[in-house]
Formats: sequence, C-alpha cells, structure tokens
Amino acid sequence: MTTTIGFLGAGRMASAMIGCLIDKGFDIRVWNRSGEKLAPLVALGATACASPAETVEGCRYVISFMADDVASRAVWLGDDGALDAIEPGTIAIECSTLSHAYVLELADIMEAQNIPYIDAPVTAVPEQVARGETVFLIGAELAVLDRARPVLEAVASKIIHFGPTGSGTVYKLMNNLLGAVHIAAAAELVAIAQKAGLNGEQVAQTFLEGPLASGPAKLTLPGMISGNHHEGIHFTTALRAKDAGYAMQLAQEMRQAVPVGNAACSVFEHATDAGLGDLAQSAIIDILMPRRA
Repeated sequence: MTTTIGFLGAGRMASAMIGCLIDKGFDIRVWNRSGEKLAPLVALGATACASPAETVEGCRYVISFMADDVASRAVWLGDDGALDAIEPGTIAIECSTLSHAYVLELADIMEAQNIPYIDAPVTAVPEQVARGETVFLIGAELAVLDRARPVLEAVASKIIHFGPTGSGTVYKLMNNLLGAVHIAAAAELVAIAQKAGLNGEQVAQTFLEGPLASGPAKLTLPGMISGNHHEGIHFTTALRAKDAGYAMQLAQEMRQAVPVGNAACSVFEHATDAGLGDLAQSAIIDILMPRRA
C-alpha cells in the first residue's frame, strides 16, 4: 500500500523534498499559503489541498516546512489547522526552524492529542534535498523516530538523533547562528579588501581555496563580490535574521552570553530592516558598502 504524506508548505526546501518523495513512490498531499506554488508539484503527481486540515486527511505522516513560529502556529493550530483533522497516531514531523520554546509548546499540545511529534529541522540546500541528501537534526523519542525512518531515510543522507524533543532545534539554531557569524565576518573581509583596492575575483578565489572557507561563506562570498543578490537564492537575509533571533532567545533561556552571535544577529537584523530581507544573504555587504550600480 502506498504511504500518504501531508505537506504543510511548498517553499524551496519543501518542494525539493516533495519531488524526491514522489520519485520514491510516496503519495503526497500538499497545502501552501500561496497557491501558485502548487502547480509544479501537482504536475509531478502531488494532490493540492485547500487547507492544512484537508491536507492531513488520510495521512500516516505530516511534514511541515514553515518560515517561523507565527506561520507554524497558524497551520497547526489556526482555523482549518492541521490539528483540527489529524488522526491520532499520525506522526507529525516538524522540519521548520522554529524557536525552542515554541517547539516544546507545540510538542506538548500534540502529545495531549496523541500525535507523536518529531522535532526535525534540516540542514541542506534545496539541490541536496532533491537528490535525497537531506541531513535531519532530530529531537524525539527513539520509538517515534524509528516509526518515521521509512520516510526520513527516503530523502536523507544522515539522520542525527540528538535526544528528546527540542534537542534538534537547539543544535539547528546554534548551527545557524554560527553560519550568521561566518557570513558577517566574510562580508567584513570583502568590504575591507575592496576598499583597499584588491581584486575581487582574486580575493574570492584565495578565500574559497583557503582553510577558513566555511560552507556558509562559500555560498555567499561570490554574491558579495559580484553584487548579485537576486539569483540562485538558497536562503534569504530575513530567514537568517529570524534564525539568529531565535538563537538569541535560546541563549537567554539558557542564561548563556553569546556576544559574537549577538553581533552577527544585529548585522542581519540591520540588513533586513534596510529592506534587504528578501535577497540572498550576500546582501549584507550592502550595509557595509554603498550599493553598487
């Protein structure tokens, strides 16, 4: 019998995962706030749904990819939300990057309705997800995780179980905060190098071949050099600012000072406030240097 999965959200990451799961023979039902994003998925064989509640009907698993706490709360708990119609025992897999406090709250609400919950943020770019190379950062009871492995393993290169609910989010938030630090520092390198008259392409090549070239910096430094923040967007400035902000909230929960992370968070918040939120993360260079023509 074909396994049916409900998807809440059809953004870049969710769409890539949906395509991969369809290729592996899964039946997909999907809802998205912006309905125009559903047409390519329907062409692949997915069923478009009119609401989160309709999406989860008859599903053994439900996977959510939402932008933030507000969007996640709306699709699970709002009018026509998924929890209005989900059947007890259906496994909820929350792949969104959310605040730690909200993840724990949502897990408690689902437990009260007998909905097994997996805290499952991911780390990958859409191209990797489409190839079945997703890395899942899991916080869940081991028995629940084992029940979900047939779905997760179909799209995963790694499934890393950190512990109970919330622990996957702890790692994801601090990992993404570290990414913000790397990108902000790389932007400072580019700004100083260009103001000093160094050749941008040479700077990029030297950096990318050097020992300090982290993954996030590799993704963003070419855009900083070229000034092109509109094409090939893997992750926006606003999403990085959101994740960094949630990481700062987590640090406050833990009563842990994170001064370097705080500085990087401020850079991305400044860039988002300056209207660069919908652009690639490389756009933070434009708050350090005048925007190029």
